[in-house]
Amino acid sequence: MKYRKFLTCCIAAIIAAGCSISGQKNSDRAFTITEMDRMSEVYYKEFSDNHNITKSAVRELRTSQCIMRALTRSVEGAYAGMRTEWAVDITRDCSMNTAVLSHGHLLISNCVVGKLQNQDQEAYIIAHAFAHTLLEHDNERISPYLAEKSKEKDYSFKRYLRSEGGYDVFTRAVGLPGREGLITPYSLEQEMMADIIAINTMANAGFNPSAALIVWQNMNIDPDLNAGKYIETHPHSSDYLNQLSELVEKAMPEYRRVRTDYGRVPLCQK
Repeated sequence: MKYRKFLTCCIAAIIAAGCSISGQKNSDRAFTITEMDRMSEVYYKEFSDNHNITKSAVRELRTSQCIMRALTRSVEGAYAGMRTEWAVDITRDCSMNTAVLSHGHLLISNCVVGKLQNQDQEAYIIAHAFAHTLLEHDNERISPYLAEKSKEKDYSFKRYLRSEGGYDVFTRAVGLPGREGLITPYSLEQEMMADIIAINTMANAGFNPSAALIVWQNMNIDPDLNAGKYIETHPHSSDYLNQLSELVEKAMPEYRRVRTDYGRVPLCQK
């Protein structure tokens, strides 16, 4: 019962957030969406220099691009402004899994997409990361670190990003492990809110939401998925997975409806 009440509160919070999303500063977010976009753009350039962005994984890249396109085009309501073409980059860095940067880049490890069994499972990984960005969780995570520093007269994010520790701070804010392997996990509330959006976005795009449960089952038993870092950043207890199962069950009718009535049957299979 306690968890059902929590789930109800989370859904109410999502609705409230959806109705009032503005990209403006508030008590939890020290930066506007425009400011986060600029910082993310600088970070992406630095990330590209520090990681092995591969252009050779053509098949995996096309699959991820297809999935991202299907998901973003199905976003509705207050988040409809996110319907756009998002760039996708594949990295061979197995210390990371996936992240979505505010200014329109999906970063995903080939160590992840190469191990997932089908497009629905990859759609869950991508939709979950995308949901964190829609909810501005990266903004919330970076704000405590940079809010005061950004007020300094000679502060420059570009210079800060290249300083010792600065790059790691932003890396951890977007849900990736830093150079020292340190990770800042999402909160239970952030995880639940992201999963609510992810599961419903999957269903609306025609991806099978039940794949989320299979992903988590496999992550807990299959070492080949390199899921250790992902599990650390995305806390999912057995009780939480029960709630995720309820979300999936509620989303299944919509999944079937959009495939039957609207012909939304993604064909992104590797």
